[in-house]
Amino acid sequence: ERRFPEEPLPHAATTTMSLEAPISQGTPSTIPSSVPFRADFANLANWIDETPRWATVKGMYCESVLAIVERCGAPRPTEKRFFSFKDYPLRDMMRMMLDSVVVIYPDISPREGLVRMGRHAYPTLVSTTIGKVIFSVAGRSWERSLNLVQKAWEVSLKPGSNRLAEFRPGYARLELRQVWNFTDTYQVGIFEGALETFGLRGTVKAQSK
Repeated sequence: ERRFPEEPLPHAATTTMSLEAPISQGTPSTIPSSVPFRADFANLANWIDETPRWATVKGMYCESVLAIVERCGAPRPTEKRFFSFKDYPLRDMMRMMLDSVVVIYPDISPREGLVRMGRHAYPTLVSTTIGKVIFSVAGRSWERSLNLVQKAWEVSLKPGSNRLAEFRPGYARLELRQVWNFTDTYQVGIFEGALETFGLRGTVKAQSK
């Protein structure tokens, strides 16, 4: 079971991610009809508005969002095509994500929907040429892969950093700085997806410093 913080984390604050495992401006257009979900949606939309206009993300992640939408039988939110290694405005991807999750996952909160979407990010990266290059030295080693996350985040996001601050058997702590794209939801899902990729079962928790 995952427990979100009682209050959403400060936007792009320094966030620690604990992993426990056995060895443009504007509001997105789609508003959830469920009243309990509206507060989540409003907070996430505000998060997008606070994201720097110059922040960027690689196109491979924009395309992964669109692939999830299409697999779920929902209409593609844009006809634009994204080139894998080209930089695109992070705000645009975040709006697309928020618009999409309320269509794909109408019966759960937008926050939980973003977690589920995040689970696809790690498999997306390691399937690309650059991801294969970055992670080839890690093989099937969970520890070595975690040591490579700093390079992976440097490739994927501007600004944004992620370093392995602590590792011991059954536990890892990562420190994220200036990561704007939903640190306590989407980023949690990224590491849940990584655990699954390595065949590990565990929990991921986000905490602001």
